[in-house]
Amino acid sequence: MKKMKTLLTTTFRGFSGKKFNPRRYLEMTDVELELDKNGVHYRLAERSDIVALLAIERDVYNGDIPWTFSHFEHEIVKNEEAFFIVAEIAGSVVGFIGTRINHHGQDAHITNLAVFKAFQGQQIASNLIGQLVQLMQALGKNEMTLEVRRDNTKAQGLYRRQGFSTDKLLPAYYEDGSDAIWMVKKLKNGN
Repeated sequence: MKKMKTLLTTTFRGFSGKKFNPRRYLEMTDVELELDKNGVHYRLAERSDIVALLAIERDVYNGDIPWTFSHFEHEIVKNEEAFFIVAEIAGSVVGFIGTRINHHGQDAHITNLAVFKAFQGQQIASNLIGQLVQLMQALGKNEMTLEVRRDNTKAQGLYRRQGFSTDKLLPAYYEDGSDAIWMVKKLKNGN
């Protein structure tokens, strides 16, 4: 993890004052945003990963797919303020986390996080969050936010273990009328 932090700090020091554009990093051959930990490979998502992301969603949400192909495509390919990190084992994507940079580039919002049920409990989600936190700190972001279903206490526990705290309740936030909890993590500036 120390090697990853050093790599990120060195790699992004010159970019932290500019508008964040993850596509730029994907095109740079001398920048590597990858990490191997406990047999899991973490890297930036590409368009070719979208089918795997949909399969993970279908598994985690019991047949539903909250995000469509076009949602993922927009965030991974077109949105200059968003990107995804995937976790893969033996070349197969088993989990992902998405984020958007907002508030004039000062904050990051986790849009979604999912890991195949068969691979849950192996610290993959924690490592995805941890890698994203390190990256956002290295980029000098102030805080990270997310919303989570009020009845999803398992996910809330995961986020709390990663340093997120409850900020407010969002009544009837989801399409089915369910409430959400807004969670926040203040970041230490990595610059």
